[in-house]
Amino acid sequence: MTQSSKIYAPNVYLFAFHLCKALESESHSPVEFASLWQKCHDILQTKLAVSTKFNDSYLHKKEEPVGFRVDLINKQVVGNRKSLPFDKEISVENQPITLKGFAQPLRINDSYALGLKIFVPQNVNSIKTPAVDVSIFQEFNPDNCLLPDFVQSYFGQTLLLTAGLSVEQNQAARADSQFLQALGKQCLEKLISGQNLPDFSRQGELFGSPILEYGNPSQPDSYCHVIIWFFNTSATDEIWDETRYSDFMDLFLYRNKILRAYHDSRKLYLVTREEYKQIELDIDNTFKYLQREQSQQRGSKGAGLKQQELEYLKDQMIKMPLRAVNYARMLSELQKLENTIAIHAQNYQNKLNEINLDLKAAKKYNDSDADLSFLAAFSKETCPQFQRQIQADLGYFTHSSGLLDQATEAIRSVVAIEEAYRNAKLEVTIQAVGFGLGVAGVVAGSSPYLIKQDPPNQIVALPLPFLKVEINSFAFVLLISLGAGALVWGGVLLLANCKNLLGKFKNLLSRNKQLPPP
Repeated sequence: MTQSSKIYAPNVYLFAFHLCKALESESHSPVEFASLWQKCHDILQTKLAVSTKFNDSYLHKKEEPVGFRVDLINKQVVGNRKSLPFDKEISVENQPITLKGFAQPLRINDSYALGLKIFVPQNVNSIKTPAVDVSIFQEFNPDNCLLPDFVQSYFGQTLLLTAGLSVEQNQAARADSQFLQALGKQCLEKLISGQNLPDFSRQGELFGSPILEYGNPSQPDSYCHVIIWFFNTSATDEIWDETRYSDFMDLFLYRNKILRAYHDSRKLYLVTREEYKQIELDIDNTFKYLQREQSQQRGSKGAGLKQQELEYLKDQMIKMPLRAVNYARMLSELQKLENTIAIHAQNYQNKLNEINLDLKAAKKYNDSDADLSFLAAFSKETCPQFQRQIQADLGYFTHSSGLLDQATEAIRSVVAIEEAYRNAKLEVTIQAVGFGLGVAGVVAGSSPYLIKQDPPNQIVALPLPFLKVEINSFAFVLLISLGAGALVWGGVLLLANCKNLLGKFKNLLSRNKQLPPP
């Protein structure tokens, strides 16, 4: 164990955020609203094995206080405190160490928030505690109980590690730009067991002290947000008080709500993209179905569509508007997620502005101590990047919404034309049958003038060459009336078809005249 691996007064803060009340669109979500408090109880009792129990007696569960930001702890049970304290004794390399901590349940607007702090105090009985090895972080997170996989908070979480640096470590950091990253990696490897460590993101300064950030927000499945903050100035110790802790609770809440919205947008993007592909495929298949060679040939011959084809188009005409509504709802949800990011990004920036004004009002901190650019990068760089991505998605997907409307109108037109064509054919058929029946009736009524009826039912010889056929006079009248009716019926149909052919011929001539000469 080297001097460079020792740190002073290490602290681990867990900021976890959960859904307080489901939105109407999330009413069927399997989220358990009280599960965050149960996880806190499991961390204290099962993992940290402290004597303090975080149970229902410490919480306002049945009647929560009203307000935008309320403490859910029952102050009467915890000595008028805002949090539930706990402590335990541990031994690191035969060195007895007292671990202390507190759990603070809150409701901030529509969200539950858990603040859990585990730390080695700076002083015990007015005596400064000695430096400890970074391996002590193993005691703060047994079985990775502080990580997202165990906590499972709806809006996500942030882990903040703080520790004091020695004079030698500060000198080493000034001499070697990679020193603090190496020390931060040691702390991270001791805090998190296993190989799935969050990637290093960036390094900067906050309140005059160096700070490192880990985790890639663009990788939602494996995202774990960890910040390691090394205190090396008295200004940092002075600024980081109860008020700033409360401010950071708000900042991390807005931050995690933004990340939740963005991660949800990536899931919705995948679903919408598949629907987008399927819509274009179905539209292409529908019009390829209409443009098949057999359909074209039948259309050119005036035969129209088969009944199966007509039923298929009618089915598509019913399905496409429903798909258009569902698709529009997906785009609306993407738009809502973009608005959510914009709202909370503004809330995040407003909170930073409040902190900045508060530090400037103190008039005792220099520009470096009051610099919030490390925190501001999220609202000024990351959030706009998220919004631009969603806007690009919306621009890409909106194209298919118009395609669905156009395809529906095109199919409706084809169906209307086909039904009008069929109705016209039916009307011609009815007219032909009517003419035929009328002529047949006329011929039958004129039979007394064609055939002498005395005596009745006489035998009539048919005027057929080379054949001598005799039939009853009634059958002869019936035969000639049906024949006359059929002849008229066929003539009317032939005349209607000739009219259709003449119209197609005229259309063909007009199209040929419009073609440019070769």
